[in-house]
Amino acid sequence: NRKDDGKSNSEDQKEWKQVVGGFVPKFLKRDSDKKSRTVQMVDTLEDYKRVVVDEQDQIVVVRFYAPWCKSCKAANPHFKKMASQHKTSVKFVEVPLTKETAYIHEGLGVESIPYGHIYHPEVGLVEEKKINRKVFKEFRESLDSYVRGSCDFPMEDVQEDSSVSDGGFQ
Repeated sequence: NRKDDGKSNSEDQKEWKQVVGGFVPKFLKRDSDKKSRTVQMVDTLEDYKRVVVDEQDQIVVVRFYAPWCKSCKAANPHFKKMASQHKTSVKFVEVPLTKETAYIHEGLGVESIPYGHIYHPEVGLVEEKKINRKVFKEFRESLDSYVRGSCDFPMEDVQEDSSVSDGGFQ
């Protein structure tokens, strides 16, 4: 059945997705491929070296997690949001904990899950922290400081010392 508007059925299929009860324009459908482009999955040591360690142009954030872990599932939306916010300037990678990948977690000193690493292209591993939902903000702030290229010192750590303010001379 071809319409007289000049479009073939294959062209219609590109624009419309059939669902129960009718059709939906494809622009309303979530792009599942988009998510996979934002975060790359790594499950071998060779891939980890190629994708993470050998990266020379971008900061790389690695999330170590297990599919069955409740804490990992709770922190996942925060990780995905951070990945979408920094997708142009930072590479995001996930390493699942499975029987086949346990040696990667162990070899990299991953203490617990969920756990995160931040790699800077000029110096390598610069941060390694727990990234459960309760402390995720601290991890995100660390990443933000590397992206900005500067770090903020908490004001309570700066002491008002008279020997510092007068150059150390008395």
